[in-house]
Amino acid sequence: MTTFDVTAIGVAFVDVVANVTEEFLQNYSLTKGQGNTLPIAVLREIRKNLMDSRVIPGGTAANAMSNVASLGGKAAFIGKACEDTMGEKFKEAFDKSGIKSCVPLVKFDREIDRATARCLVMVTPDHDRTFAFNMGICEEIDEEDIDVRTILDSKILFIEGQMLVSRRARQAVMTALNTAKQAGVKVAFNMHDLNFRAVAVQEVIETIRSQADILIGNEREIRGCFEIDRSVTDMDAFMNVLSDRRQVLAMTRGSKGACVFSDQGIATVASENHQAIVDSTGAGDAFAGGFLYGLSQGMSLPAAGKLAALTAAEIIRIWGGRPEKSLALELKSYLDSVRP
Repeated sequence: MTTFDVTAIGVAFVDVVANVTEEFLQNYSLTKGQGNTLPIAVLREIRKNLMDSRVIPGGTAANAMSNVASLGGKAAFIGKACEDTMGEKFKEAFDKSGIKSCVPLVKFDREIDRATARCLVMVTPDHDRTFAFNMGICEEIDEEDIDVRTILDSKILFIEGQMLVSRRARQAVMTALNTAKQAGVKVAFNMHDLNFRAVAVQEVIETIRSQADILIGNEREIRGCFEIDRSVTDMDAFMNVLSDRRQVLAMTRGSKGACVFSDQGIATVASENHQAIVDSTGAGDAFAGGFLYGLSQGMSLPAAGKLAALTAAEIIRIWGGRPEKSLALELKSYLDSVRP
């Protein structure tokens, strides 16, 4: 009997979310709808000019674990942060939500940008999101930061693909991955914010393709990972490309819903009601959390996919990527109907 349904390794990010105009983005030469890597000092300057911003602990894997916990699951998170205001907010949020936090806090150093990872999430009137971020201390995660006991006591290990880009972090993450594989713990990946055209990312993609038991991503990410041309639009054709793989692949498609591919075929998941969109920042993270929780509870792939869509629909009604209400209560009727 394992203690944790899902343990994640990822970036200990703190999000600062605010509504902005497109002119605001232009003033700081930020590319709309994309991620912009900037020094900590520049992020501080931009933040000073954000109106009515909200500070919300984030990070894709961390957000996913918050959704797992809110659905009633046992979750843990492995990462690294600094002894600064952002790092303290990150740990405090996990303590409140009952998630086991394996996040050592190290000394803050302003001179060398050694700080907790942070991301400014700027939402324009069309609900599009533009990110400005700095990875900070998170890429300095070492093998000694990996809580092996927690991994061995988990059903699923969820790895944020971005953690494999840094050579230093990659070594630690591979230790965790190999530990999980040897113990029969399922390994899941996401591919959030990976630049598939970068030469350095190709090794990361190969690791994900070869090691993932479960892979979660949007259509652009799945296409990039498996080199599926844009001309392939039919999902049956997608399945033909992926037919020789034994992984479970959950692919989100925005308003078109999602598809779950496996050796059992294709499960199509309808999109849930998006009329009350407040902030789509954590939609993909919530989908991942719902899907992984469903799998950890023994749900069928279609049922887990439906739960993922329902979880994402709840999150886009609020600011940030973490639930404000208990998802176990909000989605009780559905959960009761699909639990084995």
